[in-house]
Amino acid sequence: MGSALFSVFYSSLFTFHFSLPLFHFKKFSIDDSSAAMKIGTDAVLLGAWADCENASRILDVGTGTGILALMMAQRTTDVNIDAVELDSAAALLAGQNAKLSPWSNRIAVYNVSFQEFSQNAKHKYSHIICNPPFFSNSLKAAGEARNLARHNDSLPEKELLPGISTLLSDSGKAALIIPSDALGKWSALAEKTALFPTVVTWVKSSPLHKPHRVLIQFARNNQLPVIENQICIYKSKNRHSAEYQYITRDFYLKF
Repeated sequence: MGSALFSVFYSSLFTFHFSLPLFHFKKFSIDDSSAAMKIGTDAVLLGAWADCENASRILDVGTGTGILALMMAQRTTDVNIDAVELDSAAALLAGQNAKLSPWSNRIAVYNVSFQEFSQNAKHKYSHIICNPPFFSNSLKAAGEARNLARHNDSLPEKELLPGISTLLSDSGKAALIIPSDALGKWSALAEKTALFPTVVTWVKSSPLHKPHRVLIQFARNNQLPVIENQICIYKSKNRHSAEYQYITRDFYLKF
């Protein structure tokens, strides 16, 4: 993967000054003031939920502010993390957030499309994580960067999943968060690329709500039993559930 093809966003970092307020976690902070998509529950839940045990190299697809790459860095030791981001402003922001974290030597941000990255990458990854853009055929917001972050025009699942399959090691795991009603479609597409669900966690806002998201882990082994469970974010209005607090306890200051 030559420097002519990929630009690593660690140059000229000394000229950057964070705009307050920062989003503070227990062990790192993130500036998302200029981000098209702000830090949200989906990303934090995915980063806390994803299995990164025995990771040797991790890939974050569509890193945005760099939140998932930083969470993976906090949860691992001496593991290199590559983060891919198509939008140049977001890639710069992610690189700056990584640079000012305790793990700057382990995170590399690449400003390139995932399709191009997957065709030219030199590494296989033991773990891949992605909070993909999943809106399609819907009204778009004003602003190209926000549309890139929210809509799947630039990275549809029919291109994302084959790329993940190409880059995932034989014993690797890929973790994503998607709309709950898209599970069947994503699972069918994944199977065509030799990826199979091994863990499915339904995400509900509260016990009274239907699932609106699903956390899904894919692996290559289609003989593994599928572990299925659920998590509620709130137990009542404005009161986080014990299970949500437990899974995110290493990150949120309030837990």
